[in-house]
Amino acid sequence: MKKILAMTSLIITFNAQAGIDVIYGKDNRQDIYQVSHSLHLTLAKSTAGMVQTAMFQRNSDKNFYSLKEVPTLERSQNICANETFSQQPTAAMCSGFLVGPDTLVTAGHCYKSFATPEQVCKSFAWVFDLDMKSSSHNPTSKIPISNIYLCKQVIAAELSDILDFAVIKLDRKVVGRQPLKFRTSGKVSNSTELVVIGHPSGLPTKIAPGGKVTKNIDQTRFSTTLDTFHGNSGSAVFDARTGMIEGILIQGKTDYVLSNKNDSKSCMVLNKCDENGNNCLSGEEAGPIQWGEVVLRIDQVLPSINKSLNI
Repeated sequence: MKKILAMTSLIITFNAQAGIDVIYGKDNRQDIYQVSHSLHLTLAKSTAGMVQTAMFQRNSDKNFYSLKEVPTLERSQNICANETFSQQPTAAMCSGFLVGPDTLVTAGHCYKSFATPEQVCKSFAWVFDLDMKSSSHNPTSKIPISNIYLCKQVIAAELSDILDFAVIKLDRKVVGRQPLKFRTSGKVSNSTELVVIGHPSGLPTKIAPGGKVTKNIDQTRFSTTLDTFHGNSGSAVFDARTGMIEGILIQGKTDYVLSNKNDSKSCMVLNKCDENGNNCLSGEEAGPIQWGEVVLRIDQVLPSINKSLNI
């Protein structure tokens, strides 16, 4: 893979701006090896992480790459050592999901908030199966080249008060994975149980079920109690029973809070809210996130998806 100049300062800015985060009630995030739900495991196969191409180095076996200098969650974000997943690597910038043979959808701010879409397209790849195969597995080592896809073209990238999505054409058709099914009419039911799959805080793939709809009035968005973080930007939000995509995770409450609020240098712990999105450790927050994690309805992306699929 062609090595390019790092975008470190831009990445730091992006991480500071991104706002998708928080645990509601019990932490429902699970690693792939911990999940037994066959449908959710199948859905995860068609999700990917956005990784800076400058991090890749080719192994002695030319069919594999590894990622270099990947910090742990503890080191990258000053997370307390006893927090869940603190010792896992944080390689992914955003999350995305497959909707066509070579078409991927993610959040618009992943391509527009810290560089031009064209710059991001050249500077980041998409990696499938970037997950934990066991508690001791290192997912950043020996990544099959068949799991790594470059961005060929940005079909659309929208970032506004209403829209936040990007549709990406990959450099080739994705092998061994099926495009995901998504809602084309109507809207999610208030009683639908949700599951989100992606890369919270840049971690290896996590499946987080147990989310519920908390606000379902807006035409373009709905709010949820999904356990998501900034790396979940662009994650597919599914109907947990049918596997149909209802939307894209785009925004949410504060990720982490100081373990000692009187010490600005103390390590960070999870921001926790109750199961209804209230009584958060970070305090009350205004705007759309007051009802929880914000999801862009997938029908807002249909014209751009259809354009990429030549429908």
